[in-house]
Order: sequence, then C-alpha cells, then structure tokens
Amino acid sequence: MKKICILTTSYPKWTERPNEFIQGKFVHDMAKSLVGAGCEVHVVTQHGEATPGIEVRDGVHVHRFHYFLHQYETLTKGAGVPENIKKVRNLLLVPFFFGALYVRAFKVTLKFGLDTINAHWGFPTAFIGVLLKLVTGRKLVTTLYGAELFPVTAGKMGYLRGFLSFAIKSSDLVAGISLATVEAATQISGRRDIHVIPDGIDIDNYHPGNPNPELSRKYKLLSGKTVFFTGRMVERKGHFWLLKGFHQVLSDVPDARLILGGDGPMRGEIEAYVRNNQLESSVFLLGFLPEEDLVPILQNIDVYVLPSCVDKNGDTEGSATAALEALACGCLVLVSRVGGNIGSIDGCPVAEYFAPSDPNDLAEKLKEQLLGGGRTESRTSSAREYIIRKYSWPHIVSEYLNRAKALGK
Repeated sequence: MKKICILTTSYPKWTERPNEFIQGKFVHDMAKSLVGAGCEVHVVTQHGEATPGIEVRDGVHVHRFHYFLHQYETLTKGAGVPENIKKVRNLLLVPFFFGALYVRAFKVTLKFGLDTINAHWGFPTAFIGVLLKLVTGRKLVTTLYGAELFPVTAGKMGYLRGFLSFAIKSSDLVAGISLATVEAATQISGRRDIHVIPDGIDIDNYHPGNPNPELSRKYKLLSGKTVFFTGRMVERKGHFWLLKGFHQVLSDVPDARLILGGDGPMRGEIEAYVRNNQLESSVFLLGFLPEEDLVPILQNIDVYVLPSCVDKNGDTEGSATAALEALACGCLVLVSRVGGNIGSIDGCPVAEYFAPSDPNDLAEKLKEQLLGGGRTESRTSSAREYIIRKYSWPHIVSEYLNRAKALGK
C-alpha cells in the first residue's frame, strides 16, 4: 500500500463560496497524511464548480471527472450521495456516475502504476472499486462511514443491500469509522474481519487558543457559560433534544447560552421552538459558519454537545468527529450514546455520554459540566492529550498501513 488510488464522492473543491460547506475535508486530511507517511496518493473524484481536471494539493494528485451535464450533476452535490440518492432523479444518475468514475480511475491506476485502491463509502465507490480490482488485479481497501449502511439495516433502501454486501465481501481490507459502522457492515455482509479505524483529527488545525474578543462579540460569546453545537439541521442531528435539555438547564444556570451553527430543512421549526418558548435571549442561531471561524469559536466556548439521534428512516450519526475536533480545541464535551458516537470518547476524562433523545439526562449532564468548574487549563490539556493519543492522523494512517502490511498488501 505505497501507491494509492482513492475513490471518493466527497472532496474539497477549494473554490467554495464563503457560505458553502467544504465537503470531504477528512478524505483530503487522510490523503495528505498518507503522503506524509511516504505514499504516492491519487484521488479520483467528480468535478465541482470551477475545479481543474488535474491538480496537486499538499502532495496529493487530484483527478476530477464529469458524469453528466454539469448543471445536472446533482447526485454528488449538497448533502452528498447517501442523502441525495433518496430522490429518484438522483438515483437515475447513478449509472452515469458509475461509468465515469470507473473509466477515470481505471486510466489513473494504469497510467501511474498504482498498487492499491482505497474506496471511501460502500456505495457507489466501493462497488466500482471491486470492478477495478477484478479488471486490474489491484488490492482494494474499503473505508465505510455508516451513512450508507444505517438506512439499509433499518429496513430502508433495500435495493442497496446487494451492492453493499458484494463490495464489502469482495474487498481485501475493510475498515469502519466506528463500532456501529462495523456492526452494520457485518449485519449486511456477514463478514467478520472488519476493523474499527476512526477518522483522524487534524491536530495542527484544531488546537486550544487564547480568547478572541472580536469573535466573541460577533458570535455572542462575551458573557455567561456557553454551550455550542453546529451541524446540518436535519432530524438525526438532534437539535430539538438539545433545545429541550438546554431549556431545563436555564433554571439552575440562568446565564447559560446556547449557540447553534448550521442550516438545513428544519431551521424554520427550530426558530419557531425558540420563539414559542421565549428563548431568544439565551439561544442564538448563527446559520452557516465559515470554516475559518469554527476553530476560534471552539477555543472560546465551554461545552460542545453532539445530540445525535436515530431519525424516522433509521439513519443516525456515523461518527463523533465534530465532538472530537472540539476536544482537540480543549472543550468539555457531551455526546449522545447512539450510532457512531458509541466508543468515541471512552476513557476521556472531560467527555461524557448521555442517553439519546432524552432531554432530562442531557440536562443533568450539562448542568454538571457547567457548574463543575467549566473549562480550565488542566481540563483543556487533558482533552488535547486524549485526541493526540487516539485520533491524530499519523496514528490513524499508521493503523491502515499496518493492517495492509499484515495482509501482505
């Protein structure tokens, strides 16, 4: 596993507008960490707006392709394939995407003499990875994220079960980013040797810092104890459970503030809840947060809460990466014990689980965090050390390379 072709439907474009979410940053972080470990890495992904066909970023060779008329390439835009594929019009684009990805990856693999294919997500990329493996004889390493698996194990999107099972069973090495992801993959495929290898955390980007008065004024962080969560406003993210739990906290911690970042289809309902419960002086919806502001916000808050739940389609959080990034910045953290969150903070002295979809348990844990001394220098140090020890990208990449080496790949 020294010359690697990464297949992904999610990757940064570096042409994002100021209010546009950067997709697939974690895939690029892994790719550049593999380069740092001495690997040659080529990423094959679809075009974005104004992206070049070929470029090199941080030593990573990026090859992009079109799979339809540009204005109609909606399968991979916005929320990504696992969400978009639920719409019929996007499902119809899958064969075109299959063909374009296969052709570009085949050419790149042969041209550069790559020895390993690393497919990110079980569908559609891992399925294409299997076809490339069969034709080229290369080894296939598949990274699973959960979002492509959880609806299937919940009885939804059954047409994907065969594709996923085939891809998982045909891969030489399979890793899931969480225990829940591995369990879902095993349930779908019957395969037992699937490893938990989480996403890494960019500890150079996510780190503690000094208070930022200008940013505090901009994002209303100047006074009181601050609770923060940012995420797409959809059911599985659990915004309403956080709002209900925080509402209970105010009777004991009246100066507490809840800051919510992000946007999405449920924003109107969330705003209505805040208005109807007269929470405007304690709960603030900031909308989309620029990437450059996220780390300074994490450096200035007290508690980060990840309130994920299981939605009506059986979908839930694939991993607790956002909470782990907060820990790297020195925050206290609360995480719902559901899906890919389970196992993510085991052994961390400044993070705690709460029962999912349970505002009472969340409220009790949140009061303990806010009234128990809050964010201190020693707690910040403990949070940071935990992330470096378990989740730094060099550690995660080493796990992949050692697993591949043990299998003779």
